[in-house]
Amino acid sequence: MAPVPDLPDLDPLDALTEHYANFEPRPAVELALRWLNDNRPPASGRRAVVHGDFRNGNLMIDEAGVRGVLDWELTHLGDPAEDLGWLCTKAWRFNSPHPAGGFGSRDDLLEGYASAGGIPPTLEELHWWEVYGTLRWTILCRHQAERYLNGSDPSIEYAVLGRKVCEQEHDLLLALGLTEPTTVQDPLETAQPSDVPPHDRPNAQALIDAVGAFLLQADQPDDRLRFHARVAVAALAIARRELLLGETHKAAHEKRLRNLNCESDRDLAEAIREGTLDTRMDEVTQAVRDSIVDKLTVANPRHLSLPAA
Repeated sequence: MAPVPDLPDLDPLDALTEHYANFEPRPAVELALRWLNDNRPPASGRRAVVHGDFRNGNLMIDEAGVRGVLDWELTHLGDPAEDLGWLCTKAWRFNSPHPAGGFGSRDDLLEGYASAGGIPPTLEELHWWEVYGTLRWTILCRHQAERYLNGSDPSIEYAVLGRKVCEQEHDLLLALGLTEPTTVQDPLETAQPSDVPPHDRPNAQALIDAVGAFLLQADQPDDRLRFHARVAVAALAIARRELLLGETHKAAHEKRLRNLNCESDRDLAEAIREGTLDTRMDEVTQAVRDSIVDKLTVANPRHLSLPAA
């Protein structure tokens, strides 16, 4: 078989770290990078064309099996275990407890891969690539949010993506065994409407609810607009939760940082990277975990309870 020309051939962790350097340092990302560097398996010697986005949404399947694989724009040379780890990344399970794409076990995946002629990685190697894939998706979400933040694309979809990065940070901690699923009540379920004199009714919360109801009930002419309407409703819910909890969360976050002698998330992220808080790593992990819980309580409290598999 002739070689495929001009495919990128980069060290995956180095390339991901370089991409991440375009954005603000994040404590959860630094924890993951430390783990990936410290636990990187020896080079497997397996080299192949890696699809780069091998997941359910890009597979065409019928009763006979896989009939096609779509979206090859991220193709590169590398370890084929990268595609297997990406398939096991929690984002592509769609709330299922089954780790391999939401439809099977890791053992079944590796057995099927071997039966088709592949040389399967070990479960430990697969786990490394799963953590890598989760980190990669975290950084890609942040990359997509930048399109809104830098003004290049005012889409509501990219605006809300900025508040979805914490979902992937939580999934990173799950993959690293540093947290567990938990149930947090949506603060909107217990929020009490309050009037603010001299303003008339309906109050601000009721007006936001009215906008959300309008967006969902409006007769949108195509699927794309219907999707954006749902995203806009999610944005309104995030804004309402932040108005309810923002000051409380800010005070708690500042206290966590002070306890670690840090002034900002950047300080904490750099301390994790440089190892200056290694003797207090349990406290560091707890602080990162608590901050992510607060962020998700505002952005998407349901995500905290989804199965870890």
